[in-house]
Amino acid sequence: MKCLVVDDEPLAVMRLQRMLEQNGISDIITASNGQQAIERVKRFHPHLIFLDIEMPVLSGIKAAPLIKEISPESNIIFCTAYDEFAIQAFDLNASDYLLKPVSKDRLIQALNKVSISHQNNQKISFHHRNDILSINIDEVYCFVSEGKNTFMHCDLGTIIIDESLVGLIERFQNKLLRINRNALINTSELCGIHRSKSNAYAKLLSTDYQPQISRRNIAKVKKHLL
Repeated sequence: MKCLVVDDEPLAVMRLQRMLEQNGISDIITASNGQQAIERVKRFHPHLIFLDIEMPVLSGIKAAPLIKEISPESNIIFCTAYDEFAIQAFDLNASDYLLKPVSKDRLIQALNKVSISHQNNQKISFHHRNDILSINIDEVYCFVSEGKNTFMHCDLGTIIIDESLVGLIERFQNKLLRINRNALINTSELCGIHRSKSNAYAKLLSTDYQPQISRRNIAKVKKHLL
C-alpha cells in the first residue's frame, strides 16, 4: 500500500512515517503542503493519504477535493491538532479523522478501516473525455503498459489510466495474471493460447486483441487454462 504523508512540520512527518513503518507500511512518500500533495498524487496515485489541514500555500481542506478529482480511489485521512474541522472533513468524504498527536491504537484503527475498504473496492476510476468514470474490474479484459502509459482494454474501448501495472496487480491479485513484463490479463477472460512460429499470445473472450505471453510466463498461463 503506497502512502502519502502531507504535513508542513518535519517532525510530525517523521513520527507518522515511523509509526506506519512499525505497522508494515514502507512505501511512503511525503509533501509539505497541499500543492505539493496534488503534484505527488498526479504522479503516484497513493492508496492512502494522511493530510494535515492547516498548511501554507494550500490547506488540506482546499487540497482534498482537488486530490479526489485527480485520484478518486485514494483514501484521505485528515490529521490535525484541532477538532473543529471534523464535520467539514467528513463532508469531503474523508475515510477518517485523526487528532494529533496520533496514538498507536487510533492509527491502527484507521489503517484497518481503510484496508477493509481497499480490499472491497473492485472499481477502477479514470478520466474519459470530459467525464470521470468508474467500472468494475470484471469489465476489464487486460492492461498493457507502453512507455509511461497504462492502457486499459475494456467494454468502453482502450483507455489510458493513471495506475501502474504494479499497483493494479497489488489491488487485484486475485483477478489479474501477469503474462509479460508489460501486460496483465483478467483471468476470467483467458480462453486460450495462440502460437506463432516464435511467440505465444493470450486469447481473450471479449476482444480480438491478443497480448503476448513471455516464455517465462507460458507455463503459468497454461495452468490457468486447465
